[in-house]
Amino acid sequence: MKKFLLTLTIVMALSTNSWGKDIFTTKESIIFGITQGMTEFLPISSTGHLILVDQFLLQHEPSSSDDTSSLTTLKIQAKNAYFVIIQFGSMLAVLFLYKRRFVDMFLSLLGHNYHGRNLIFNLITSFLPAAIIGPFIGGWLQKTLYHSFPVAIALIIGGVIMIRIEKSYSKKRAKSYGKIDNLTFAKSFSIGLWQCLAFVPGTSRSMATIVGGYQCGLRRSEAAEYSFLLGFVTLSAATIYEFIKGFNAIFLYFSVRTFLLGIFTACLSSMVAIKFLISFIARNGMVSFGWYRIVLAILVLCSFLRSH
Repeated sequence: MKKFLLTLTIVMALSTNSWGKDIFTTKESIIFGITQGMTEFLPISSTGHLILVDQFLLQHEPSSSDDTSSLTTLKIQAKNAYFVIIQFGSMLAVLFLYKRRFVDMFLSLLGHNYHGRNLIFNLITSFLPAAIIGPFIGGWLQKTLYHSFPVAIALIIGGVIMIRIEKSYSKKRAKSYGKIDNLTFAKSFSIGLWQCLAFVPGTSRSMATIVGGYQCGLRRSEAAEYSFLLGFVTLSAATIYEFIKGFNAIFLYFSVRTFLLGIFTACLSSMVAIKFLISFIARNGMVSFGWYRIVLAILVLCSFLRSH
């Protein structure tokens, strides 16, 4: 069934070309999809990497309000919406890989699974802070922080947090860490507050929620898994919200093919990233990702200073 759906997606992506002219080529759509999928669940910031790839690798103009001489406001809005909507591919990856969890949650709605009902309650609780805060600050952040310098600063701050938090996570203490099923309302809400940090591009939603999971007493692998499941809820809401908000711009500047290519490649690469992260973080923690963020940020800052 999965192979059939993926094959159908490829056929649709390569053959469908309705809607307006594309501001991304087929090659760029695939690059963005792979970038999104590989970085969404790694604690290194998918939005930050999309912005960096957009500006440095593909050499597009920054998507900030100061660049209207190069890009119209609608193009900026369409591009930012595209970066959010292709997260749907990452959402599908979570659905495929954690179908057992989703079955449990479905059964809980029929009154047959206590753990599934508890998980639904916790995920909704964790999602609430972002749902409340996001609509008020999301647009402003896109206009002011969606370029390389703020991303680099956020990468450094996040990297330092990850390194410090891992040093406090000893094997002895890890034995007392719990599972997702043991999360309380207060702890779920706390993870949701951590997730709000990810509104700043370069922070990383995965980093924020995994660190939040650590702080709430989850084991490494459990914190990562909860981050993935919470990501399903958050990305679903963000995708729908961005599509509705940016519909006119999307209609003008993107084809169905461009979106499907981005979503499809994001789905496949997200599957690879999720499987890698679960095994890696259980053994090694997040220190390596922290240093990666810092080194990348230094390179970005050097490039930024050289160009200014």
